[in-house]
Amino acid sequence: MKDKKVLSVGVIGLGIGNIHAKAIQKNKNAKLSFISDKKRIFKKLSKKFKCKFTKDARVILNNKLTKLVSIASYDNYHFSQIMSCIKKKKHIFVEKPFCQNIEQYKKIKRGLCGKKIYFSTNFVLRNHPKFKKIFQIIKNKKLGKIYHIEGDYNYGRLYKLTSGWRGNIPYYSVTQGGGIHMIDLMIWYIKSLPKTVIANGNKISTKNSKFKFLDNVTSLITFKNGVTAKVSSNFSCVMPHDHQMRIFGTKGSLTLSNDKILFYASREKNKKIKTIFFRKDKNYKSKILDEFINSIVERKKFKLISKKEVFSSMATCLAIDKSIKTKKIEKVKI
Repeated sequence: MKDKKVLSVGVIGLGIGNIHAKAIQKNKNAKLSFISDKKRIFKKLSKKFKCKFTKDARVILNNKLTKLVSIASYDNYHFSQIMSCIKKKKHIFVEKPFCQNIEQYKKIKRGLCGKKIYFSTNFVLRNHPKFKKIFQIIKNKKLGKIYHIEGDYNYGRLYKLTSGWRGNIPYYSVTQGGGIHMIDLMIWYIKSLPKTVIANGNKISTKNSKFKFLDNVTSLITFKNGVTAKVSSNFSCVMPHDHQMRIFGTKGSLTLSNDKILFYASREKNKKIKTIFFRKDKNYKSKILDEFINSIVERKKFKLISKKEVFSSMATCLAIDKSIKTKKIEKVKI
């Protein structure tokens, strides 16, 4: 491939951004040009990543040769960095959430309107083998018509709230930071967008810590096609990090817990219960970014996650956070 077709990419933040940088460096369509992080020793990183390093993210955002920016900074920086990319006409791959409030949401949406800018967020669970397997089961109509779906994002890493950056930034939402993954999967599975939400939460587990926000939020969602849903963002749970789902259809039901998928084809106890197996893939976290880069270089539509789905998931989170304050049913304004 000619050099002119290789995409110059910069990465901001080396938490999850470390995975981004690895994926970019391996992708034949991309060149890892810059890495920005304030807390890293670049001398050690220079052995791992063949690129330039900077402590100032603006160096990446202002660099004319950088065509794609992978934003993996703290949540409160996402909005300003996205707006800078839009101004400089750079493609954007951003960690969730891409914003934190409705004003930021509207400005990003307006900023991208009419621009030839590829924009997506890292909904990495869409590429996890267990969720891909569930997608195929639904696609093959094994469950019949889905009428209700539940998803629990059990974080199991309380220390990241009480000791990490999440407790230091001006605002943090567990729905935006975790539950959004379950919302995205639901949109993907049932091929419909959320219409209304109502939610509540608490912070019993982190009451005496520096973390000032809710650590546990449960929301009820009604989709435009009539499907009902429950999403739990349980960051305070005493259990390992885990994703649980229950999907109910007219022909069958499916449960996911601790990476075990069970399919139920009967209402009778202990009858027609099948364990669904899936192949593990250690590299699943990098494949969404890979496909995103390839879509830009090949000038084709990024099919895995549509821009409308990205905005719909974010709008749902914002409606959930608003519902907690108003204690009312809130419309999802996409």
